[in-house]
Amino acid sequence: MANKIFSHIPAAIIKLHRNILPVAASGSWITDKSNKRYLDLTSGIGALSTGHSHPYIIHKVIQQLNRIVHVPQQVFASHPAQLELTEKLIDIMPDKSLDNIFYVNSGSEATDNAIKIARRYTKKTNIISMLNGFHGRTLGALSITSSNTSCKFGLQPLMPGCFFCPDFTRASIDNILTYNSAPEETAAIIVEPVLGEAGVIAIPADFMRYLQKVCNDNNIMLIADEVQCGAGRTGVWWGVENSNVVPDIMTIGKGIAGGFPLAGVVSRSEIMNAIDKGCLGGTYGGNAISSAASSATIDIIRNEKLLENAKEMGDLIYHELSRVSYITSIRQYGLMIGISLDPRIQTSEVVAKLREKKILVLTAGVNGQYIRLLPPLNVSREEILLFTNTLCDLLS
Repeated sequence: MANKIFSHIPAAIIKLHRNILPVAASGSWITDKSNKRYLDLTSGIGALSTGHSHPYIIHKVIQQLNRIVHVPQQVFASHPAQLELTEKLIDIMPDKSLDNIFYVNSGSEATDNAIKIARRYTKKTNIISMLNGFHGRTLGALSITSSNTSCKFGLQPLMPGCFFCPDFTRASIDNILTYNSAPEETAAIIVEPVLGEAGVIAIPADFMRYLQKVCNDNNIMLIADEVQCGAGRTGVWWGVENSNVVPDIMTIGKGIAGGFPLAGVVSRSEIMNAIDKGCLGGTYGGNAISSAASSATIDIIRNEKLLENAKEMGDLIYHELSRVSYITSIRQYGLMIGISLDPRIQTSEVVAKLREKKILVLTAGVNGQYIRLLPPLNVSREEILLFTNTLCDLLS
């Protein structure tokens, strides 16, 4: 019966662990329909920042369910869960100037709206992004995505006026602004402080600071895509903090709501309030249930000291795996980790063998050539050592 039902789900969705059907989950563990338990180091592609079904989030969500489920943002002023969340989010922003939040449902939707805001505020059109960057799967987000071709194959033409910076050098961004998109027609430069789909590659701090200078000097919006690398993933609240950069616009999502669908665009009030009325909207943005879950997630990260745990457990992974000769590179930023293997080893085979050992990981890179780890921020030392010891044995 299950196989028949699966035939009604699009085959176009690539499923890394396609033969696992989770039926229950708690913390860093999932249980499948055969009652097998797996250590889940994918955490919902980083969305489950506090692990599966954290009891405090469940408690707060149940409380909210008994009050109100949905308050459409284009009908009512707001609602208590959203107001509480907004106050907490503004308190953890990398700079107090980022004081205005537009709520949406997904990272892709946040990207599209960040582009809209940048275009309307600057009254310019073009967008520059980084080669190998990933910003979502909607048509607008795909237009500035270049991590692979499969996600946008056959969908051209996409949004015009998009240009890609090939590397993290001043010369490259200067060349684009000189030969491809003049500052007078460039609305925004969008960057992931740590490129996730590309293989967990951090943008150097000096390049980030140069981008900010270029943007400040030319009325260009610097957009930081914090959907994957934000919400404590790298051991600080937001990836831009590692470069001491304050963007004009930030997109947030994934781990900020502990697995519930909530994302947003954050900017300065002077920017957000200059946008024409009616330009922003959406039925489910800032949904009451997701708002309660996100507010609880922030509480957990603070109260359980998960920023510190992300750094400590990330460092432990790096230390334990650094001794493995078949690992050629470990790119580790808190609990956002990319692992490169010796070219003679097939990453897909290692991922499959880990799955046989009841450990689930992600891949990254244009050909899935890297192992990508996005464990829950509250993953334990014992769980980390289970993974590292198992991988070390497989590669020995």
